[in-house]
Amino acid sequence: MFRGYVPAFLLALVLSIVWGSIVQSQYNLAALASIGADVGSVRLQVTLRDIFSGFFPTYGGYIVLPALAVAFIAVALLEPRLPHAARIPLYAIAGGLAILLAIPLVNALSPVALLVGATREWSCAVWMAAGGVVSSVLYALLAPVRVRHVSAPAVLVHTPDRPG
Repeated sequence: MFRGYVPAFLLALVLSIVWGSIVQSQYNLAALASIGADVGSVRLQVTLRDIFSGFFPTYGGYIVLPALAVAFIAVALLEPRLPHAARIPLYAIAGGLAILLAIPLVNALSPVALLVGATREWSCAVWMAAGGVVSSVLYALLAPVRVRHVSAPAVLVHTPDRPG
């Protein structure tokens, strides 16, 4: 049972974290460029550093992992009660919304000014949430489908009338 869910979750997790790392790197570099800093020569280096070290564990551990875990569990509980066609859209909405809500929540609870500074601009948070949408679709495509357990049909037992 867990053989399919865990790898699907891990792939979705990595995709969403990498996506968010790239988005926040580009927003931060754009902010530096807007005040005259020359970032063209370091853009790729900074982005790769954020993906493979700096931002990855922070964003992944504090925002993406708990947000997607809650979203996927919620959808998994609803999934057997809904039509199969609703599966992918429901995961996509839940994953995107979870990231979009988790970012300001974690920023507010963070002891530093903002855990994800680039999300001062809502457009950055929306782009990061788009990573939640894409990764949730990936999860929905890879994870086993939870099906409704159909109970056995009722059996009518006929007992002949007893003469009395």
